[in-house]
Amino acid sequence: MSAIFKPDGRRFRATEHAGGPWSPDMLQGSATTALMAREVERLAVDSGFAVRRLTFDLWRPAGLRAFTTVAELLRDGRKAKTLQVRLMDGETEIGRCTALLTAPSGESPADPFARPAAADKAPEAGAPPPAFAQKWSRYFQNVTVRLIEGALEKPGPAAAWMRLDAPLVEGEPNTPLLQAVQAADFSSGVAQIVDMRDWTFINPEISLYFFRPPEGEWILIRAATRVGANGAGLTSATLSDRKGPFAEVMQAMSFERRDAAQAQAS
Repeated sequence: MSAIFKPDGRRFRATEHAGGPWSPDMLQGSATTALMAREVERLAVDSGFAVRRLTFDLWRPAGLRAFTTVAELLRDGRKAKTLQVRLMDGETEIGRCTALLTAPSGESPADPFARPAAADKAPEAGAPPPAFAQKWSRYFQNVTVRLIEGALEKPGPAAAWMRLDAPLVEGEPNTPLLQAVQAADFSSGVAQIVDMRDWTFINPEISLYFFRPPEGEWILIRAATRVGANGAGLTSATLSDRKGPFAEVMQAMSFERRDAAQAQAS
């Protein structure tokens, strides 16, 4: 199966499989965030620290080009480190990830309110989305989806298992962290609450907070969106694996009504 990115020296060249929903020539947000998370994970493994927070600021649309990642240690502490990874298109910064890493301790207190994994249906018990929904983007066509609540094509909260089947980077396996990050970007789509023929919506940033490392290749997104004033909204989601929840996601949303010409064309 073709990869989302191909190594090109120190760069990573996006393939056609990286194309997003708004234009096949622009990167899916999942591809952008996962490529930055790949560098964070490499640095976390080298340090022996755990990834606790990932905040992505997506500043500019990214075309199907070759990118480099530039990492910088902002804080080097004994119990916590802060990293910065910039995604570069030549001299232009496309986006940035700020990551919090913490030193693991010996044990954790018991959580009496933890939701058991058995509360959610397994991906094998879920249903695939309609074929037209799977064609929302070239990238999404490489993601296996199994819905256990709600529907992707209808407004409202939903819960869906997702798994990226294509390698993010050619020749490399997709780690559980990469699966989690790429799935998280779909939270606003899973929980969309508007008719997309009348409205557009974007998330210029996304933050993930991990309370344990994810395991396996399947990631469950349980998401909901709220709308406020002046086009502002907020999507929140819980990410789970087969053992149960492991992270929370927050996305700042921006809604904009399509003009009549756009609505008719769509």
